[in-house]
Amino acid sequence: MAGKFSQIGTQVQTQAQTLTPQQLLVSQLTEMPVEALYERVDQELKENIALERDTDHSDDAGEMENSESQDYAETNDSTDYTDYSELSDLSGLSDDVLPGGAQKEVPETVVGETLSFYDQLEEQIGFFHLSDHEQELIRYLIGSLDEDGLLHTSLQQIQDELEVYHNINTSQEELERVLATLQEFEPAGIGARTLQECLLLQVRRAPDYDTPIKHKLERLLTDHFDSLMLKHWDRIQRGLRLTDAEVSRLQHEVRRLNPRPGSSMGEALGKNLQQITPDFIVDTDPYGQLTMTLNRGHVPPLRVSDDDLTFLQSYEGRDLKSLPRSEREGILYLRERVEKARGFIEALQQRHRTLTDTMHAIIRMQRPFFESGDDTLLRPMTLEDVATQTGLHLSTISRVSNSKWVQTPYGIYPLRWFFTSAARLQGGDEVSVRNIKAALQEIIDAEDKKNPLADEALARELQQRGYDVARRTVSKYREAMGIPVARLRR
Repeated sequence: MAGKFSQIGTQVQTQAQTLTPQQLLVSQLTEMPVEALYERVDQELKENIALERDTDHSDDAGEMENSESQDYAETNDSTDYTDYSELSDLSGLSDDVLPGGAQKEVPETVVGETLSFYDQLEEQIGFFHLSDHEQELIRYLIGSLDEDGLLHTSLQQIQDELEVYHNINTSQEELERVLATLQEFEPAGIGARTLQECLLLQVRRAPDYDTPIKHKLERLLTDHFDSLMLKHWDRIQRGLRLTDAEVSRLQHEVRRLNPRPGSSMGEALGKNLQQITPDFIVDTDPYGQLTMTLNRGHVPPLRVSDDDLTFLQSYEGRDLKSLPRSEREGILYLRERVEKARGFIEALQQRHRTLTDTMHAIIRMQRPFFESGDDTLLRPMTLEDVATQTGLHLSTISRVSNSKWVQTPYGIYPLRWFFTSAARLQGGDEVSVRNIKAALQEIIDAEDKKNPLADEALARELQQRGYDVARRTVSKYREAMGIPVARLRR
């Protein structure tokens, strides 16, 4: 098993794309919800003297730019996708200015978080294209995780349990493939079989994976894990030929890893109440057209300091080598600050475009829900579907969807809620699993309470309504909905 895992790691490293510091910054900002973004911007304003609030920027213009009504054409053909990125462009504004964004006051909302840790993982199944059989396997794997999110049951034992108790035929090779998909779920480290694998999954999933320090961290976890567990840092330092500074940095990186990803997720999601600030507001204008506003929250419009730009312009064309050392170093330092400020503003603009394009694509694919609030009208939709619609990378869609909320006239929803796996009608068409669950709930609500329907009878009722489901599928949906078996419903 260790050899196979090392081989997987080698493949991941080979396929890794080198991220520039600017791309890494864009990735980090894109993943942040609006409140975390405000803290990050505030920190950057304090640390970079060349970055400042743009007090001259017109907030009204920003609101109109973000709130413009759109005609979300109903189509599943990605070739017909309209490029909405122009809505985020800064017409007539300097590249050093960030759009103001929406000025609509969006208060924090208290919402109940009733989904368990396991429910949160099951919701992510819809992010991936999986067959019904693969969904059964991955649900069983999720149910086999301990409260830390780790899998301590062997795949051989899981294979035996599935075949003996659930009449589901599979193989260890197939379970390996499905487990690899589970290990792509959030948070990173879920589905690991050992602590070592858990930490390595987190390192290899990090946005800055292809950097020297992460490569050293991977070598530490791969080749010197026993020494790490015994805290023999002197032996590690000799084995990896590290400087004292590198040892200190690696110790810091190790402390950032989470040995209990499931437990920490449960703490975050297990609170009865959460303060939620929506990142998107979807509504209708007076003409009945859907509108989408990207919530800026308290994040101010930014610009590069005019004084710093003017000062640097005064040195254009001059030979810096002829200047005194202190003056030359001051100019180089200021130039570096200005470039960093421009890069930060550019990264925020890219975040703005990415979030806007992603939300527009979701609205187009789930338009019936946004028009009616009927969740049974949600269509099957995966991360790949949105990536195809937007032209964005799959990992980018995942970062946006796992950490953002949208306010609608019908309530506030996490963006991941709109992703749902597909079920098949008898005619071959696909519908959302939520449709089947809604129909199942309707049948059970109307059943004779003195003689409730068994799962086989429920399956026949659903089949009469056109749903291509087996008894085993009905049992799975019923259990997921928290509905007891027939004999307990009397």
